[in-house]
Amino acid sequence: MFGRKESLVFCLLILLWSSPGAGCLLAQGEVSFIAQRTFAAGNQPAALAVGDFNGDGLQDLAVANEDSHDVSTLLGRGDGTFAPAQHFAAGNHPNSIAIGDFNGDNRQDLAVANHSSNEVSALLGQGDGTFAPARRFAVADYPSSLTVGDFNGDGIPDLVVAGGSNRLSLLLGQGDGTFVSAQPTEVGRLIQAVGSGDFNGDAILDLAVANRPRRDEPFFSPRLTILLGNGDGTFQPVVNIEMVAEPVSVTVGDFNGDTVPDLAVLHPDGGFRGVSILTGHGDGSFRRVQDFTAVTATVASIGDFNGDAIPDLAVTGGSAIWVSVFPGTGDGTFGPAQTVLVGGGSRSLAVGDFNGDAMADLAVASSDVSILIGRGDATFWAAPGLAAGGPEARSIAVGDFNGDQISDLAVATRSVSVSGHGVSVLLGRGDGTFQPARTFATERDPWSVGVGDFNGDGLPDLAVTHRNAGTVSVLLGNGDGTLRPAQSFAVGTLPESVAIGDFDGDGIPDLAVGNALSRSVSILLGQGDGAFRPARSVATIRPGSVTVADFNRDGHTDLAVVDIVSDEASILLGNGDGTFQAPRNYGVGRRPASVAVDDLNGDAVPDLVVVNLGRYIPHVPGTVSILLGNGDGTFQAARNFEVGRSANAGVIVGDFDGDGHQDVAVAGPRVSVLLGRGDGTLGPVQNFGIGGPAQRVVTSDFDGDGRPDLAVTGGVSNNRVFILINNSR
Repeated sequence: MFGRKESLVFCLLILLWSSPGAGCLLAQGEVSFIAQRTFAAGNQPAALAVGDFNGDGLQDLAVANEDSHDVSTLLGRGDGTFAPAQHFAAGNHPNSIAIGDFNGDNRQDLAVANHSSNEVSALLGQGDGTFAPARRFAVADYPSSLTVGDFNGDGIPDLVVAGGSNRLSLLLGQGDGTFVSAQPTEVGRLIQAVGSGDFNGDAILDLAVANRPRRDEPFFSPRLTILLGNGDGTFQPVVNIEMVAEPVSVTVGDFNGDTVPDLAVLHPDGGFRGVSILTGHGDGSFRRVQDFTAVTATVASIGDFNGDAIPDLAVTGGSAIWVSVFPGTGDGTFGPAQTVLVGGGSRSLAVGDFNGDAMADLAVASSDVSILIGRGDATFWAAPGLAAGGPEARSIAVGDFNGDQISDLAVATRSVSVSGHGVSVLLGRGDGTFQPARTFATERDPWSVGVGDFNGDGLPDLAVTHRNAGTVSVLLGNGDGTLRPAQSFAVGTLPESVAIGDFDGDGIPDLAVGNALSRSVSILLGQGDGAFRPARSVATIRPGSVTVADFNRDGHTDLAVVDIVSDEASILLGNGDGTFQAPRNYGVGRRPASVAVDDLNGDAVPDLVVVNLGRYIPHVPGTVSILLGNGDGTFQAARNFEVGRSANAGVIVGDFDGDGHQDVAVAGPRVSVLLGRGDGTLGPVQNFGIGGPAQRVVTSDFDGDGRPDLAVTGGVSNNRVFILINNSR
C-alpha cells in the first residue's frame, strides 16, 4: 500500500502534469484523477453557497436541492474533496440560499427561499457542520432569490426576498434567528432576482432588481430597477434603467477598481442573449459599458480566476453544459470567454478555494455538484478530450499496436450515415497524450472491440462486432499502428459484445460474441491464420455483455454473460472442445449491462463484477453487483453497491489507489470509482466528470508513472476519448 497522510492541502496539479511521479496526498479511502470531481448533494441541486460550517477553517458547501426539499452540506476536506452530504429539511422546492449569522453566536446560518411554499427557512448552524430544524417565515408568492444585509441599521442581518410577484419581501432579523415581516416594497413588475450593495456611498444598503413585465402591460421595455435604501428598512421610489433584453439575474461587484459597486446583468432570452455590464457612478446611477454574448446564461459569480487581482466573471445556467469565464480587463469590461464543459443543466455556481492553493475554484450545481479546480490562468483542471476519429465513439480497448511498449487505444466509431463506420487507433506517446486518431473502415455500426493475436505473428489484431449487420470483423495488425482490411464473419442477431479466449484448447484465440436479440453466444473457433470457422450458437439469456475466465479451475475457458431483461448473470462452463455446459443463472441488480472478471477478495478465485443500469422511473439507482466465486464454477449471492443515477454499460477493474486491492471503475453520467476493501466489498462511490456522459472505460498506465489511468469514451457529443491521469499517492 502506498503511504498516506491525512489530507491537509491539495497538491498543485500543474506540477502533476509536468512531473509524472508527483501525486496527491489523500485521505484513506480516496483516489484521485486529473478530472472534474463530482459529489452527490440531493435531487435537483438548484443553488450553492460557500461557507465554513464546522469552524475548521476549510471551505464547505451548502446546496439547496429543489426536488428533495432539503439543504445538503458538503464539508470540505481542504484538498478539493468533500465529505458525504448531510441533509436538512428546508421547505417545498428550495431554490435560493444565502449565509449569515442570524442569532449572533458567530456561527454561520442558512437562509433558504422555498419556491412552492411561499416561505423562507432559517437553519441555525450548530458549529459542527449541522443545523437546527428549520424555522419558516412567510413571504410573497414564489420566492426564487434572496439577499442578506442590514437594511434597517440595527446591526442585525435582515433578508430581502424576491421572485414571482411584483413585491419585495423584507424580513427584519431579531437577533435570535427569527424574523418579522416589514411592509413589502412594490416594484411594479414581476421580480426575477435581487442583489444588494451600497450604490450611492451613503453606507446604507440599496437593491438592484431584475424584473419582467406583468401580463397586463401592453408594452414592454426591458428594465433593471434600482431602489436606494433609506436605512430604516424602506426604500426610495424605483429608478428604472433601460436594458437590451429582459434581465433574469443581477450580480454585484467592483469591476473597474474604483470601490463603487458595478452590476453584471444576465439576459438568457429575447433579442440579446448574454451579459450586460453596468458601472456605478457612486450616486446610485449606472452606465451600461458592455454587452457580450453568453447563450442561456442565468447565473454568474465573481472571482479572480487568472491571478491578476482583477475580478473575472463566471457564467452558466439553464440548460447550459458549460461554464464560461470572462476575464476582467480592470476598466469594467471583460475579455473573450474561456469555456469548460461540466455536463447538462447547470443551474448555479459558487466561487471558492477548495484545495488551499490560493487559486479560485468553482462549484457548479447540475445533477450533482461538480468541483472545477482552478489552474490560475482562467482555466480549470479537466480530463483532456481527444477526437475519437468518428462521429460516435462506442467501445474502447487497449493494446500496443506499433510495438513501442506504450499503451495505445482502439475505438469503435459509428456514423449516422451509410459510410464513416470504422475502428480508430490512437497511438500513445507515453506521457498521457496520444497521436491523432487514424480510422480504418469496417462494416456498418461497429459496437464492441476486442484485442488478440489471431494469426500468430505476435502482433495485436482487432475483433469488432457490428450491431445491426449481424457480423464480427477481424482487422489484422501490421505492427506499425495500421490495420489490414476487415474480414467479416456471420454471427447472431444484434451482436453487442465480443470476448476472446481459447475455448478448444489448441492455443489459438477464439471469439465469443453475445447476440442480444437472438439470445445466444456465437463461438467462432480460430484457425490460427486470422480466419475463423463458422459460428456455433450457444443458447443463453439475452447477452448484453460477455467475458471469459476459468471459473471452476479445470483449465478450460468458461463464459459469463449478463442479460439486461432478466436481471441475471449466466455462467457457461467450457468443456474444452469449444462447447459449453448449460447456463447457470444468478440474480444481480436491476438491468445489468456489463460484466467484468477479477479477484476481489484475494483468494485467487475469479469473481464477477456486474454493472446494473437501474431505472429513472420508478427511481432505482445504478449499482455494482459483486458475486464472489467459490472456485467450482458457482458463485455466492450478489452483493450490491450503489453508484447513483443510472450507469451506462462500461466497467473495468484495477488497483487505482495502489493498496493491493482491486477497485472498480464504472462509466455512467460520470466516471464512478469504488475502491475495493480486499474482502469482496466496495467503498463509497467517488465520481469524476468528463463534461458529459461516459460510455465505456478501460485502464492502463498511459503516462508511464506506474499508476493505472483511465480512458473513457463519451462526452456531450459522444465523439471523444477522455484520458483521466491517476495522480493518487
